[in-house]
Amino acid sequence: MSSGRIPSSLVAVATLCLIPLSAALVGAPSSALGGADAAQSNLLPQSNLLPQSNLLPHPSLLPHPHFTKTLHCKITKGLEVTLQHLTVTYDKEGAEKMPVGKAWHLGGATFEATGDLLVGGQKIKAGTYALSARKAAQGWELTLHEGRGFSRPGDDALVLETDWTGGTWLFEHLSCDIQPSGDKKSTKLFLDVRFDQMLARVLVEIPEK
Repeated sequence: MSSGRIPSSLVAVATLCLIPLSAALVGAPSSALGGADAAQSNLLPQSNLLPQSNLLPHPSLLPHPHFTKTLHCKITKGLEVTLQHLTVTYDKEGAEKMPVGKAWHLGGATFEATGDLLVGGQKIKAGTYALSARKAAQGWELTLHEGRGFSRPGDDALVLETDWTGGTWLFEHLSCDIQPSGDKKSTKLFLDVRFDQMLARVLVEIPEK
């Protein structure tokens, strides 16, 4: 009857078969083991070796995966807001060189409302507005003007009352959000814009009739 044990002769054969492989690995150079260059070439071969090289550019040329972010909120019956933007990265070096008065498009941020609202203390009518960050003498100011994202604000752009908060966090990508404010019966909202180490918060509310 078999005891279930592996014969010692088979163990010896298996051990001898593994020795050449392990020895080869120990003495192999990093390129043979899949070093940085080898790993990259294995994952992304040179474009001239690919049958469809135009579909897979060099890794350093691959675009960053930005995406379009859309928020849709129903405040009350018949009153809705929509906020849409592209999640672009924040160019801190470029922003520091921007002159006062020049605006950043905030990833083409577009704010739409189906009724009258107070946004940052400014009364707006139902419509479509571009949200921008304009360089001020001290920091930034958020503005709204009629039109869609990526359009430039003029001198008549509405400057929004904004609560700016700095912190130790870091937002490498632009993020615009709509957050509820108050209890479950409240119709107030916060429009939040985050980039770098800053959080800009704007109060959105229904104007009194």
